[in-house]
Amino acid sequence: MRRACLAVAGLLLAGLPWTVSAQQATCPDGKKADGVERAGNSRHCLVMRTLQPALASARVTPRVLAVFLHGDNGGRIELKADSGVAAMLAEKLQAVTVALQRPGYRSDLGSSDGQSGPGDDDYTPQNIGIVADALLQLRSLNPGKKILLVGHSGGAAMAALLAARFPGSADAYLLAACPCDVPAWRQWRADSAGKKGAWTSLSPLAEAGKVPPATLISLVVGNKDENTLPLFSESYARALQARGLKTRVTYAMNATHVSVLRSPEFFMLAGELAEMLLK
Repeated sequence: MRRACLAVAGLLLAGLPWTVSAQQATCPDGKKADGVERAGNSRHCLVMRTLQPALASARVTPRVLAVFLHGDNGGRIELKADSGVAAMLAEKLQAVTVALQRPGYRSDLGSSDGQSGPGDDDYTPQNIGIVADALLQLRSLNPGKKILLVGHSGGAAMAALLAARFPGSADAYLLAACPCDVPAWRQWRADSAGKKGAWTSLSPLAEAGKVPPATLISLVVGNKDENTLPLFSESYARALQARGLKTRVTYAMNATHVSVLRSPEFFMLAGELAEMLLK
């Protein structure tokens, strides 16, 4: 009991509202928020898939929990298939890894609460709060573990927004192929791919001033990414550096928007952040 109270106090000091209990809440769909298949509270739950390192060894890192946020895909993914990146992270980091299904998305494993906006225009305050609550419960169910939040594309934008709005939701952040300047990115997509219409989504660049200077954030982008151009990561990194963050953009050579997730640079940065969390 004393340990649980201390954990709650630590989360409150980190600036996060205590909105979920370490006990398993019942999700709106009637399933338990057990931290294995669902995470959240009685108001909102996110579907998740938990992956253990298949080749577990003496190098297993019990003190790090990696959480992967997928990119935009029109509100529908196949979590079993799309958790391949999470499975690779589990092996590379030798850490338990969670593939977390974003708000409003449906998959073979069920539906996450929240809203998937038109054309994935859904980096909203409500959705960011839902992910923050899910991460808070995962933290409460994994005492002593540090959370490494890894996001790809739209998932990277949401991770960056979490770093600004809920800075205690994770202990380190890896942003891959981030559309971190949403207005400029949407204009680029309109010009390059005919993706019409500006988005109302929150933009990480506009929120960069809220990110605490001690936050651990790394960015990686493929030098052949023709969707989220490197300049969208670069402008965000400069804004963070102006606040005193020791961050940088790493370029994955010959990598595209998708293949960046298989690049040596991506896994190198994930490993570096995990090592920093163990110090």
